[in-house]
Amino acid sequence: MSQTTAHLRPKRVARHRVSKVASARDTIEGFDHGMDVCGLTFGQFSLLDLIQAALEITGPADVAISTWSAGFYDVEAAERFRDSGMIRGIRFVMDSSDKRGQATAGDVGSVFGPESIRTSRSHAKFAILTNAEWSVVITSSMNLNLNPRLEQFEMTDDPERAEMFLGFVDALFGELPAGGVGDRELPALAAIAGVQPSLGIEVAPRIRTGVWE
Repeated sequence: MSQTTAHLRPKRVARHRVSKVASARDTIEGFDHGMDVCGLTFGQFSLLDLIQAALEITGPADVAISTWSAGFYDVEAAERFRDSGMIRGIRFVMDSSDKRGQATAGDVGSVFGPESIRTSRSHAKFAILTNAEWSVVITSSMNLNLNPRLEQFEMTDDPERAEMFLGFVDALFGELPAGGVGDRELPALAAIAGVQPSLGIEVAPRIRTGVWE
């Protein structure tokens, strides 16, 4: 897997939708290979609802989810998806702080096993769904719980973009211990080569001195 922290690609066919009352399923209707869906919602569905709607299109898939918070209902619903065969395997990246009234990393670990979750200081929200036919990337302002306020999301089927996000998840799982450890530090992610800053200076070549031959 290539080690990258950013992904650029040519422009593709896009569908832009504002969903005030429609379900996640109706909002992404028509999603297919080679298409992006960019949407605004009124918070009537969560990231998990979007994942479920995507799984109905892709079929059973491996899922990686990054979320700042998770509702108890959404964790239980994800368990039902797994038990029904919609989710073949699942991994979670969660923020390490506890949120009032929300499921903790320990709650998630008790359902899916501590080896399925890593916690760090994180505010990233995304989901990756992969199988032999699909590499779906969902990025969003939504968490894994119902939150009735304006939210945005983008959804695409893109193997290279999915590889970039999964590379991050793989590195995090390789670096951090399983389960919720309450660590409030950012991960080093030594396995990923990061983008280097432009210093705005240029180093001149070495000046030769002495007798030249």
